[in-house]
Amino acid sequence: VISVLQWVLSFLAMGIICTLLLVYMFCTDCWLIAAVYTAWLIMDWNTPKQGGRRSSWVRNWTVWTYFRDYFPIRLIKTHDLLPSRNYILGYHPHGIFCFGAFCNFGTEATSFSKKFPGIKPSLATLAG
Repeated sequence: VISVLQWVLSFLAMGIICTLLLVYMFCTDCWLIAAVYTAWLIMDWNTPKQGGRRSSWVRNWTVWTYFRDYFPIRLIKTHDLLPSRNYILGYHPHGIFCFGAFCNFGTEATSFSKKFPGIKPSLATLAG
């Protein structure tokens, strides 16, 4: 339950909380930290459009296995995929949170990289 709560709160509240914290830091003695972070944010603005920054450490957190077990979420391999090719996978039903897609393609809770070696999944949503 805690792992799901952590994910939902991160999704819903983390952006607002961090923005308010940054604004607050500009009004304190920590303004230099806020200014350096804002400069980095501006320089790094296009990273999501270029594929993002993959983190094996975050993908392998133990909390994702609890997240997987809560729903329960499974990844069933029905076909071998060649790592030399690109694939687009559709996910349905998805809903607003996409718990299954996130768990399967955004984490290693279902051992995606062991089932499909050489393929690096990225999770994206459509705008609009």
